[in-house]
Amino acid sequence: MTRLLTALLLTLAVSAATADPASSCDSLGSLRWLLGDWVADGSKTTFHESWAEVAPHTFEGAGIERAKPDGSIKGGEVLRLVEMAGGVFYLSKVTHNELPIAFRLTECADGRFVFDNPAHDFPRRLEYVLAPDGRLTVNVSDGGEKGFSLNFARSASPGDPAPVLAAEDARFTAMVAADTGDMRRWFADDLVYVHSTGQVESRDQLIESITSGRTRYVAVTPIERQVVALGSAAAMVRGRGRFQVTAGGNALDLQIRYLAVYGKQDGVWRLRSWQSLRNP
Repeated sequence: MTRLLTALLLTLAVSAATADPASSCDSLGSLRWLLGDWVADGSKTTFHESWAEVAPHTFEGAGIERAKPDGSIKGGEVLRLVEMAGGVFYLSKVTHNELPIAFRLTECADGRFVFDNPAHDFPRRLEYVLAPDGRLTVNVSDGGEKGFSLNFARSASPGDPAPVLAAEDARFTAMVAADTGDMRRWFADDLVYVHSTGQVESRDQLIESITSGRTRYVAVTPIERQVVALGSAAAMVRGRGRFQVTAGGNALDLQIRYLAVYGKQDGVWRLRSWQSLRNP
């Protein structure tokens, strides 16, 4: 009996030591494969989702939907995965919601990760499924038949413009929403922002101008953009767009050419320099 008990305990100890850590659903380690950039190409829009590790227990992400073929923003959200209180939580903050929505990781096995929030209206369930070929399917649903799916492929090329443009789109969205937290996320600490009038502002000055209402970005619509890689952690965008702005009480509808310089910090593309010129 003693030998049998010893053998049983040894078997259990070995099994515990070799068990898949993802089965406990309480660690971000099981989701490390999600880090990086993903693109889903639809018939009318393109979805881009990117994730970066910003702290030992925190991943930050962004999701942007752009229309074809003009690249205008159809929607966006700031995302976060947080390991806390013995669990993993998925936070989603969209522009039209004042507060983020939280989902808890409830299932995590065989490449399938399910986040639930039964109290939310829609969605109530987010299901991330990693296929053996490396593709990612995201199912967004009410936990039943209502919902939709997005099929992502990893954007692996260092020169791929999609992550830079997704960061720019998220920045434009933050400026229109006058969201201080999001602007701090997308603006580098050493930002130099040159307006089309020649006025120069630092990051804090620009954020204060927007949040105070002195400068209000009503809508930003990119028209054409070219991304030029300046290495693995720097890029510039030569662009043209329509900027609808209220400044000094005056409503302006401007066609602007601009040059934006981005630097990659903690896995996130942040604006470091901006210079713009009004078209005649």
